[in-house]
Amino acid sequence: MMSDKRICKYILEIILSFKIKEIYYPEKQKEVKDPKHRKRKDVRFDILVEDYDHNLYDVEAQTTDKKDIGWRMWYYAAKMDQRYTLDKGKTYRNMKKAYLIFLCNFDPEGEGRIKYTYHTYEDHNKAKQLQDGLEKIIINGKGIPNGESADELGLVDLINNRPVHLNKIFDEIQTRIKDMNEDPEWRDKMIDYETRMPEKEQEAEEKGMQKGIQKGFTNATISDIKKLITALRDFGGSNEQILNRLKQDYGDQFSIDKLKDFMDQA
Repeated sequence: MMSDKRICKYILEIILSFKIKEIYYPEKQKEVKDPKHRKRKDVRFDILVEDYDHNLYDVEAQTTDKKDIGWRMWYYAAKMDQRYTLDKGKTYRNMKKAYLIFLCNFDPEGEGRIKYTYHTYEDHNKAKQLQDGLEKIIINGKGIPNGESADELGLVDLINNRPVHLNKIFDEIQTRIKDMNEDPEWRDKMIDYETRMPEKEQEAEEKGMQKGIQKGFTNATISDIKKLITALRDFGGSNEQILNRLKQDYGDQFSIDKLKDFMDQA
């Protein structure tokens, strides 16, 4: 939905609590690579937006609390810097502002607030804020209402898939979300799990589920395969996509019928 220019601007203004003059068309799933350092981890921004004053806005949806949100925001901010660099002859005062916004359906701080905002402050005097132009915001979908505006509470309801009847824009958002969720072709396109699979594999390693396939030999067990299937399903993979992944990793060890059996058992 945030790839719609009008809706994106409206949601940004709710989150930031100020008016934006105008934005360019949002870029969805914008990949930022560093060709000089191919081994470095790249990022794919969910929604990257630039306004007419050339300030940047990155909006990310987070559904799982991996206990790394601070590090993740730091890395994404660094990649935003890579996206926006100074031209030769310009000074640092020519830098524009950057807003990093995470929409979460969990409370990363555990304080129950709907909105957490982060800046850089001097350790001994919190009144001294470092003017670095970066603002980080988390919208907590599990937050407890405490004086927020109707629009802010409506946004939280959207995150939790609860009905909102505030105005025509919210009605339009819900109608379009419903239509897209019922479109199987759109769901398959939006999963895009291959681009994020390294993170899932890292989680699997941390839980002792690493496959460790080698030529002519594998220490993978049926239990490992079933856990991989579960992880892919949690990420939204369709049966066809999961089967393709299993054929890629285990096709030289198990028949397609056997892989389907594992999927039925998982």
